[in-house]
Amino acid sequence: MDGSEAHRAALGRFLRTRRARVTPADAGIEPGTRRRTPGLRREEVATLSGVGITWYTWLEQGRDINPSPAVLDAIARTLRLDAPARDYLFRLAGVHPGEPDAPGRAGRVVSEHLESLVLAQQGSPTVLMDAAWNVLAFNEPAHLVYGYGDIPLDERNVAWQTFTSRDLRKMTRHWEDHARRIIGELRESFARHPSEASALSALFARLRAVSPEADRWLDERDVQHRAGNVAKVLDHPVLGELRFTQLVLDPREAPGLHLAVLQPDEPTRTRLETDENAARDHAKDASRKHA
Repeated sequence: MDGSEAHRAALGRFLRTRRARVTPADAGIEPGTRRRTPGLRREEVATLSGVGITWYTWLEQGRDINPSPAVLDAIARTLRLDAPARDYLFRLAGVHPGEPDAPGRAGRVVSEHLESLVLAQQGSPTVLMDAAWNVLAFNEPAHLVYGYGDIPLDERNVAWQTFTSRDLRKMTRHWEDHARRIIGELRESFARHPSEASALSALFARLRAVSPEADRWLDERDVQHRAGNVAKVLDHPVLGELRFTQLVLDPREAPGLHLAVLQPDEPTRTRLETDENAARDHAKDASRKHA
């Protein structure tokens, strides 16, 4: 299945899921006495959006049709989509607002300039990742906190580690909120970067196979913009309480890549500097334990 086919199939699932969330009362429709669907029927979405039922059915079936921005806007209003979900709808339908997607898999190549930028963030754990959340470069503070240098390359993925690392789950405060946000942001990345659709589809399949939570939350079809200025608190087994503000930057020279910088508060910065050796030893021990 190529990127376009994957997007059309995902669009159909997304529309069906979000249609089921809108009650007749939400849409100003009398519910009637015999309704087998929990939300709106296809014909109701079509009528409220001003499109033909056959055309809308084809859209849910993943047929290769070309909806206009006006029609997508109408469907988004009918389904009561928020901004991230509306953006997701547009991108899956092949209407890409904002910047175009980078061709090919340019995100796999890390320039010397970008790698230097990652390493220059002294005292702040920093990673460079592609649209499928594979970690392409990281600095020493990021290794001290997350042990990236001791993780095999095929597992050095932020989403994969979030759902499979027992240590990371244990030390992440409000892990469920954090993991749910990652699922929503991965969905947005799937729509925003068609060139990464196959890689993200494979990641979704891997996550479903190992994590009941990921399997359930992926089916909810929630979408979220990639978050910046997010507070993150970790209870590290060696370094203790670590408090960061996460900043996410998109390098203009490399569309599809994300630079995530965790800016520590002062006590956290001090712990990272004074307990560096102990944290490095712990990262090695953890990697051996789960190898």
